[in-house]
Amino acid sequence: MADITFHSMPDSAYLWTAMHVADEKGVTWELNPLVYRSAEHLKLHPFGKMPILQHGAFFLYETLAIAHYIDEAFSGPALQPQGARARAEMLRWISIVNSYVFPTMNRFMKERLVKEAWGLEPDADFLASAQGPLKLQMRMIDEQLSRTPYLAGNWPTLADSFLLPDLLFYAITAEGRVALTKARGAAEWLARMKARPTYQKSPMRTAYEFMSAGPAAKAQEERVAEVAIDDVC
Repeated sequence: MADITFHSMPDSAYLWTAMHVADEKGVTWELNPLVYRSAEHLKLHPFGKMPILQHGAFFLYETLAIAHYIDEAFSGPALQPQGARARAEMLRWISIVNSYVFPTMNRFMKERLVKEAWGLEPDADFLASAQGPLKLQMRMIDEQLSRTPYLAGNWPTLADSFLLPDLLFYAITAEGRVALTKARGAAEWLARMKARPTYQKSPMRTAYEFMSAGPAAKAQEERVAEVAIDDVC
């Protein structure tokens, strides 16, 4: 029997973050798939988001709370640094991801890849408006990861699990690929995270490989030459 259960749609980026945290902690999990905004879903999460953690009779939603609970409630490697400044740095990066990176990178990926796969036109206005925020986000991420191997220091913390799904899938887009060619720190971090056993066993990896092999990703390869490096870096 697994230690915890996640209730979620299987392809939620925040579910992948929670799963990654559990795997880094050495906590076993199982997934109960939900139908989006069904009665069951809204009973577990009144705001209709994902995932929801179940530990015995205890239910918890909001991924930051879930990640913190997993690290505090189970034995295993510490996923939060010691010291007020180091822990504040970790929380700052989680806030940056939740407030700025996820809304931009996740939607950008969906516009470029998911809509392409469905034969739909991307939102050109959003793609244009996202260029400035993406450039700033990549610069900040790369500057930090050029100073330290991981976002909050010398080993992975909860912050790295939050960033991983967003940067991983953004890197499939033409703009993401080009940005990473000029962001060595971020590119090396992504390679380190993908080499970890926790990524190798993650459903996130399966989704990434499936999306990377699809026709939408092939179209991104063809677009790389059209993307000006100065526009995304």
